[in-house]
Amino acid sequence: MLDNFANKVELASLRSKAAAAAKAPPPVAAPAAAAPVRTGDREVIESARQMMVDALSNEAGATKKLWMRVDPRDREASGFASQIAGVFRGQGWDVQVLDNEGLRFKPGLLLLVGAEDEPPSYIVSAQKAIEAIGEELTTGRGYLSYYESKKKDAPDWQGTKFLPDQTYVLLVGRKPEAKPAG
Repeated sequence: MLDNFANKVELASLRSKAAAAAKAPPPVAAPAAAAPVRTGDREVIESARQMMVDALSNEAGATKKLWMRVDPRDREASGFASQIAGVFRGQGWDVQVLDNEGLRFKPGLLLLVGAEDEPPSYIVSAQKAIEAIGEELTTGRGYLSYYESKKKDAPDWQGTKFLPDQTYVLLVGRKPEAKPAG
């Protein structure tokens, strides 16, 4: 079953890349009321959105929560994060978009899980949904102990803080640079 899901994710990724490559620059027009996706911006395409919905709707547990952090000054990352949050909210998930606390995140998507143990099912469902977007996702477990260790060694160290009941966070960083072909 996971192999089939992985194939769907790969297919969505290829479709997303093809759709982005096929887009022509938008015509010059009056500004729209809603911020449209600009050419070259990351976006959740329809096939990826549907795979996200499938992954999220499979979550049978009582907890359905997503914590996100994004730099609000980065319009591209903020727009992409809003699309992701919209899919989660559309499936009845509680989405908390937290302040970036002045931090600038690495490019791409980073999923930090607080505990080192096997994550609860809602985190696994959220991860599958995020992977369905087709963008590279870096994941890490044990972030809370890492954070505490870094703060102990260097009290001025800056890292993403967790709220008391928070178990994970999705960091939406700036758009990664395109990798050269070859």
